[in-house]
Amino acid sequence: MSRTAKAVILARAVRRLSPRMAAYMARRVARNRLAVRFPDRYRARISAIEETLPRLGRPPADLPTGLVSMAEFYCAEYRDVMDGVLQGRVCLHGHEIDFGASDRVDWNRGVPEEGDHQMWRVKLAHMGFLCPMMLEGGPEHYAVVATLVAGARSGTDMTAPGAFNAYWFPYAASHRILSLGAGLMLARARGTLPPETDAAVADLLRYNVAFVLDNVEHELNNNHVERNLAALCLYFTYAESIPPAIAARLERDVAHLVGSTILEDGCQIERSPMYQGLSVASLAVLAETPFLSAALRARLSGRLDAARRAFAILCHPDGQVALFNDAWHDEVPHWTGPPAPEGRSLLPQGGYGRLSQGEDLCLMDAGPLGPSWNPGHGHADFLSLEITLGAERLIVDPGTSRYNTGADRARERSAAAHNGPCYEGIEPVEFTGCFKVGRMAEARLLDEGNLPLDTIGGTFRGTVGGAARMVRHYPGQGFLVADYWDSETPGAVSWLVPGSWQASTGPEDSILLHKNGSDARIVPLAGRFRAPAPQASSWACHYGRREAAHEIRLRGEAHTGGGQALLCWIGRTTPPDSACEDGAVLLDRLAALSESSR
Repeated sequence: MSRTAKAVILARAVRRLSPRMAAYMARRVARNRLAVRFPDRYRARISAIEETLPRLGRPPADLPTGLVSMAEFYCAEYRDVMDGVLQGRVCLHGHEIDFGASDRVDWNRGVPEEGDHQMWRVKLAHMGFLCPMMLEGGPEHYAVVATLVAGARSGTDMTAPGAFNAYWFPYAASHRILSLGAGLMLARARGTLPPETDAAVADLLRYNVAFVLDNVEHELNNNHVERNLAALCLYFTYAESIPPAIAARLERDVAHLVGSTILEDGCQIERSPMYQGLSVASLAVLAETPFLSAALRARLSGRLDAARRAFAILCHPDGQVALFNDAWHDEVPHWTGPPAPEGRSLLPQGGYGRLSQGEDLCLMDAGPLGPSWNPGHGHADFLSLEITLGAERLIVDPGTSRYNTGADRARERSAAAHNGPCYEGIEPVEFTGCFKVGRMAEARLLDEGNLPLDTIGGTFRGTVGGAARMVRHYPGQGFLVADYWDSETPGAVSWLVPGSWQASTGPEDSILLHKNGSDARIVPLAGRFRAPAPQASSWACHYGRREAAHEIRLRGEAHTGGGQALLCWIGRTTPPDSACEDGAVLLDRLAALSESSR
């Protein structure tokens, strides 16, 4: 991409910022420069804030559920790696670095392959593994917690060049407050930590709270501010007191956050199933914050209930999240609450539809790229699907293997990498770098009034034409996918199937799939394969690595009413006898919807 094209994308992104976000972005740029130029003054600024803050008190005898859930959030992610940390081995995102000893951990350590977004280093800065070490470890773990805290205090400098994108990234500092704060409060309730470890963690928390108070990320909004505010509210909930000015500020900021980023159906506005899980944990803390007004806490409780329902809808039968937009597995705990209702579930504001029964599931993304002011976590996965049959993931999203700039990031955000009905060679969204977005686009979820029973659907209009999709569920058998394009530009769909499935060509122009005693098939009933056999490809369900996948490419055919159509059966059986007739009805509806949306 040329410098001119990048400049155009950047200009479009900047124009979408609210005046408030633009002002905070200017403040952030100034901070990054002035802290390096005047380090003593900046450190003195944070220390002065710290001196005004109360210290942490003791938790109540009846531990609030939000606090317990936050501690379990970090324990679930890190309990399997905490013993390695005793010897200085830190494994994050499946990538282990051996520092040789716990007192030699380098909190500024970069990973060369992560380029301009050092996710491993930021993840290290979360210090999330200290939570299970405090709650599930023994005396050796407690001693190492104190060692690691001392090393972080002495081995990092918020005024060093690049520090605000590393250990002193406000988002990372917020995770530190949440993980260490929840862990320390539960440990105090149990009376298990040695006094020196308790004091070291408490002092680090107080210093981090001072830093986050001065650096709430209003320039980014969204999940960043959510994490900032949840961290501050957790600390002051269990502090000996809270200054009235801070309480009033948090009341305003939390009210603005819930009103602008948690939609009525409970979806977090960035529309990532993974970040939805983070929102559930944050809202649980915010809803229990005693110094917030009763009216705001009631509002937070209502949104928390809705967010939990939305999270259940966005998880597969295995409890893992769908991978739409920026998302990967094991960043948030598996969903273990009440399951989503069987049948059809719609999230109208979030733009997601679900069909499910038992261990069969289809999820559709039919919403916007993300919030106009900061859509950086969005992918061009308009009308894309994920399908599970018999508790086995069959049709998958390409996922997110990295945030740093490069070919993988560009591909994983593109329409061509996803399975929505797209136009060959046409990208509806302008992406560059890690999170920059120029031209935007959005799909729209069809409401129940436009849908037959057991069906979900959506429409999309891009730069060269419109597309629409409906999916009908045949319980116990599979899913019929109908796609329609209203332009002459060739329409295409590419299904990704995990490489753990064995794939082969079958009779009557079908693809047969087998895994662990489960069988499935993909059969085009209208349209055709673009390649005679599945092609080698990849997908990412964990950050930092990709796994083998089969790519099955199809192309639409001329539709009797104009435009192009593709009708595809994805199921455990051969298509039902009525599939072609049912599909024709769906395609006619899609053509009519597309015509009315022009």
